[in-house]
Amino acid sequence: MRNIPEGLYSISAGNFEAIHTPVMKEVKSKEYVYYGELNLYPQLLIELYDTSAMHHTAVQAIKDGIFGEGIETIGNEYMNGTGETLDDIFEKIALDYTLFQGYALNVIWNKEGNRIAEIYHLPMANVRSGKMNEEDTIDTYHYSSDWKNTRKYKPVEYKAFDITDNKGDNASQIFYFYNYTPGNDYYPLPAYVGAVNDIDLDARVSRFHNANISNGLAPSMFVQFRNGIPTPDERRTIYDEIQNTFAGEDNAGRAFISFSEPGKELQVTPIENANTDLYGTIEERIASRILTAHRITSPSLLGISNGSGFSSVADEIKVAYAHFEGTVIEPKRKKILTSLGYILKLYGLNVSLEVQPSVIEITETKIEE
Repeated sequence: MRNIPEGLYSISAGNFEAIHTPVMKEVKSKEYVYYGELNLYPQLLIELYDTSAMHHTAVQAIKDGIFGEGIETIGNEYMNGTGETLDDIFEKIALDYTLFQGYALNVIWNKEGNRIAEIYHLPMANVRSGKMNEEDTIDTYHYSSDWKNTRKYKPVEYKAFDITDNKGDNASQIFYFYNYTPGNDYYPLPAYVGAVNDIDLDARVSRFHNANISNGLAPSMFVQFRNGIPTPDERRTIYDEIQNTFAGEDNAGRAFISFSEPGKELQVTPIENANTDLYGTIEERIASRILTAHRITSPSLLGISNGSGFSSVADEIKVAYAHFEGTVIEPKRKKILTSLGYILKLYGLNVSLEVQPSVIEITETKIEE
């Protein structure tokens, strides 16, 4: 902490930068390609998922829609030595694909190299691409359980998925699937990339309100003592006593009592918050932008009530979910099942993959007056 002379105020401004579209760059000293300026863009997306309530709910809704009731007929097939079923892996893939617009698998071939023996899900955020060769193809991928600390968790190189070079040391491979994004040869961008700053703002607004209530982040009153200037230690003691007595949600409504001589009364001046309406406007904009980025046409799908003009909430949800299923869920599910189906064929499950969609059951209860 800086040493500030007593009696002086110190004011500093925070510098908050917007989240920019990640730069995928090759670094000469590294065998892998950076996913974002600091190679931590996937970790940023996870943080946004964990801190924005609306974004988190939207991602979960899409993931649940993709997974539905699981893969029909073969969903309970065991895929690896840890006992994971195809449905277990499919559900993880659905979440990764919704968050990152891609997913990764560790496939292990048998000794003969004519069939995949095991399939494991790999967290998409833990995989980085090797550099393209002269033929513009990727030969290797790199895995680390913590890209923030690669000294401790050193990246491990794996052969990129290849059905022709899959024996010996190359039997364990990484299958890396992602949506095509113009200008990006190595990594995907999430479908909601245009709203990442709004998602970040949603989390910031939530933290602001929490801090405002708990710590008095935005001053609500100005307290002036008119009975002389105490020593620095006495000032700190008085300040701490006021904070401990009146700050925070648990101290709301307490009485403020003062004893003083005429002319030396304690003066308390309320400070009006000029931004009350602004917060409401910002939150409405945030909600609209996040829903738009996820192509969710009705907030009711996330449990948010709104005046839509429908005669009942049930009708609104049914219409909205049908549109949601057709324009968001089904296209994503199709891409996942097509790519996963190719891997499963090499595993020995040469069947058409079908998912039983979730059934939305809504009952309305009428309250008699």
